[in-house]
Amino acid sequence: WPGLVPYLTWALVLDKSPWRGGMKISKGLRRLWIWRRWAEYFPATLIRANPKADFSGERPMLMGYHPHGILSFGVQLCVSTDAAGWSEKFPNLTARPCTLNMNLTTPILREIIGRLGAIPADSGAIRAALKPGNAVLLVVGGAAEALDTKPGEYVLTLARRNGFFRIALQHGADLVPTFGFGENDLFDIVQPSSLVRAFQLKAYKILSFSMPIFYGRGVFTYNMGLLPFRRPLTVVVGDPIRTEKTENPTVEQIDALKEKYIEALRQLHKDWAPRLEPGRDTSLMIL
Repeated sequence: WPGLVPYLTWALVLDKSPWRGGMKISKGLRRLWIWRRWAEYFPATLIRANPKADFSGERPMLMGYHPHGILSFGVQLCVSTDAAGWSEKFPNLTARPCTLNMNLTTPILREIIGRLGAIPADSGAIRAALKPGNAVLLVVGGAAEALDTKPGEYVLTLARRNGFFRIALQHGADLVPTFGFGENDLFDIVQPSSLVRAFQLKAYKILSFSMPIFYGRGVFTYNMGLLPFRRPLTVVVGDPIRTEKTENPTVEQIDALKEKYIEALRQLHKDWAPRLEPGRDTSLMIL
């Protein structure tokens, strides 16, 4: 107890490192055995779509992860830890996944995820971390996309996003489309009534996170519980899309980059869906 007040003062008031580029990463924590066991549960796999693509770390990189799913397990396992071999596949890149601000203001939790590389999903924090050698990853669809999670379908909130592309242009950061095949299959969803849906949207606007109604499996039962189902999860990292630094990008420049990114993301899905989800016609809808 004597150390509690100093710690809380440090964690909640004094330490702003997550907003200034991120905490110092613990390689030992990222390589902890428990993450590997967790990855084996699904199993979770990380694939670099093009081994010859330039991931040298000489330019800042802004990765977009799709879809959000319920809890974005693909990000947690394949990017935030080395459970799926991030350090071997991307040896020149330090992963900086974005998370809710409140996660990095929660005592103890902030120390764990901060040392894994997490930074707040905040414009200032993202800009501070966008430097050569870093790969900042943002789940672009956010909480709005989580509400559209449904097994066997991919409904992405992307066409109406502009900030993601504006930041990339302002910093000259390469954009990297990244797709989590199977992310939406890890839980089953209770389709809400129109009234419940209206409540979810209202809560999302107030709280900045959404509350889908979902269920998975239990420890001893397979049809109901809060554990995710044991279904394959494969994160495929596409080729970087080079951008030129533009301090004040126009609407036309932002729209052009967005169109190029969406085209690359569709192609990534088209190329890999038949291999990773054979026999399934998983539609891809971009809102």
